[in-house]
Amino acid sequence: MLGELESSYRSIERTTLSSEQEIAVIDEARLSELDRKLLPPDGYETYSSLGDTHVPFPKLHIFPSATAIVSAIVDQIDPDTADRFGIVLAEDSLYSALIESALEAREIPYRGGPGFEDDDDVRAFFRLLEATFSGSDQRVTEIRPVLATAGIDLPKDVEEQRVDSLEPDQLGGYVEFQEAVDEGTFRDVVSVYESISSTGLAELRRELQNLGILDAQVTEDRVSRFRYYLDAFTVPTDSSATDGVLLADATSTAYVDRPVVFYVGLGPEWAQSPPDYPWIDREAYLERDLDRFERLLQNGTQRYYFVQETQAGSDVTPCVYLRRLRDEPFDSFGDLPHTRYGGHTTSSLTSPFPEPDGPSTPSQRMETISQSRLKALANSPRDAYFDRLVQSPSSVHMVRGTLLHEAAEIYVSDPSILEDQRDRVLDAMCERLNPYLSNSKQAVQRTYLEVGLDAITAYLDENPSEEGRYNTYDHRDHENELATELGVKCDSKLTERWFASTSIGAHGYVDLIQSKTSIVDYKTGNKKDASDILEAASTDPVDEYPNFQALVYLAKHREEQPDERLELHFVHLLDGVDEALTESLPDPADLVTTITYVPATFSEFVASRDTFESVTDYADSNKRCRALYPLGYEAYRDFFETHELPRAGDDPDRRATITEEFVTYAQERVGEYKYVRQGCKKVIDDLDDVPTGYVLQSDLDAFEAFVDEQLEALNEYRNSRFPVAYREEGPTWDRVDHRDLILTDR
Repeated sequence: MLGELESSYRSIERTTLSSEQEIAVIDEARLSELDRKLLPPDGYETYSSLGDTHVPFPKLHIFPSATAIVSAIVDQIDPDTADRFGIVLAEDSLYSALIESALEAREIPYRGGPGFEDDDDVRAFFRLLEATFSGSDQRVTEIRPVLATAGIDLPKDVEEQRVDSLEPDQLGGYVEFQEAVDEGTFRDVVSVYESISSTGLAELRRELQNLGILDAQVTEDRVSRFRYYLDAFTVPTDSSATDGVLLADATSTAYVDRPVVFYVGLGPEWAQSPPDYPWIDREAYLERDLDRFERLLQNGTQRYYFVQETQAGSDVTPCVYLRRLRDEPFDSFGDLPHTRYGGHTTSSLTSPFPEPDGPSTPSQRMETISQSRLKALANSPRDAYFDRLVQSPSSVHMVRGTLLHEAAEIYVSDPSILEDQRDRVLDAMCERLNPYLSNSKQAVQRTYLEVGLDAITAYLDENPSEEGRYNTYDHRDHENELATELGVKCDSKLTERWFASTSIGAHGYVDLIQSKTSIVDYKTGNKKDASDILEAASTDPVDEYPNFQALVYLAKHREEQPDERLELHFVHLLDGVDEALTESLPDPADLVTTITYVPATFSEFVASRDTFESVTDYADSNKRCRALYPLGYEAYRDFFETHELPRAGDDPDRRATITEEFVTYAQERVGEYKYVRQGCKKVIDDLDDVPTGYVLQSDLDAFEAFVDEQLEALNEYRNSRFPVAYREEGPTWDRVDHRDLILTDR
């Protein structure tokens, strides 16, 4: 049956060249049996592409980076001499895109490179076609690259939104493209794409015409069939042009008809792998490919072989065929004859991305820093730098958190709005959130918002805020979009209070000033206990996952209320979702994590009743309780008020002396029992862990000194260069937002 089908193979089999023609065959041994059927029985001459002259093994040029190789090549070429050069490289290697980009940037013509199906505009055209059939849940982030290729630029902050939730004026030409897909033919859609992208798709139009579907209605089935066609067959492109640099694929080329040839890479990808078919003789296949490789390396009057020993920190393995050409074994390119180019001082290694000129005047000194940037700076200064350059898109979690913060602000300003217009408020919140959600998720997120509103009203009803004057905070104008959409006022002087304090070196907003000694911050993530919050705020050493919000806010409120005991309440609005689903609302107190500032030294805090109760919070049979209950709080306090106990590690000798004195002091009053000695020692050991949830005067002093150090470093970086990491061991990479932008070897 196959033999009866019309095909290119059958046409060749039926065709024979006339012996009356002048026929020359180059490298006859490389012809297949089917190719030979074209030849007449006799009457043709044969030639070998290899001469009798011995060609020595090529000398390699080893470069430190791919960009250095690309620069060295394109520096030798200009538009007038481009047709004298050929560049051989693996089509899918990193060099391919770099060289094409460098040639285009210098307006140097070239031919070869991507085939029909790899053309950027052809790929973008079909990706846009597929996007129109992808349903309502498609996000902007999924098609932003292809929209950019088509010349459609969307704001970064809509990245996580559904495409169909955007207004037509935001989508620009994509709306016209979608309409053409819905109502028109392939010809119409190609024309619209050419219009919005300012490019030509003549070859695509011609191929659609050849297939007989140019004037057919666009359907998902026809698009899928055409994509399959492109994947299954190589579509020929116009190769009649001879001008420009010739780009040749290292795995399929034997001849490069240019006087100067650059060979780039020579890695393992230069060798072909035999197809995994039972009728393929693997050994014969590899021998033919080796023969092709030998011919390829000898093209050109002038030949240059450019390689790297390492890429991305890994050794580059030389092409296996090179080992067949050498008698001596070798492991790397450095073991072969070579010239090495190191560093970045050689004039031929000019980077395509030159460093900008330094600022003519020093940058303005930064006097304060936000807590979010402070933690990024402590983890990776360069990541903090890119935070200022690269806009982060909004996400469903960010928008949901903003909505609940705005709702809490409205409730403090006027509780009746949430009480009397609950459904209207929820509808407005969902309207803002739905562009980020599929239809199936919208009801789920409405439940989250309802739970958040319940938590807001329950907490604020039980803990009403107190009016007062706060001299070190400002009421900075800010937009509450939810209030604007609802058409209500939001003018409380206690919410979203701004501070920019040069004395502590920080700035930011406090969600709510609840009283003279109490401030509130709303959270919509997972609840954390006090020990986790303070562990993340550690400055010596800096925690692996730093977060200094608690210390920033307490240091600020200490400035407002010096010498006062202060409380920072983290209210976790969504921590009660599970209970709410079972119709058992949590106690508002269970949603709160409190960090308390005590204006005292460590020794003074040790002598406090809070500490006494903490170290005796055990069963009566515990040795701590058996020792301290008979001793009593007054005697405990009297001892530590007259014996200044240092923290563990500060003065070990003095701490050991005071421990023995405390044991003796307790034994004199309780009795010389073994459990008294053991219990008192355990109490001393516990005292450094007692301040769980407490911040002392020395803690805030040390933190403010840390902020000063970070600001000094930040201002130095801004006038010189941002390093990768604040810590010697490097940042916590899974906490870095711009990992792909950070070069770790500089």
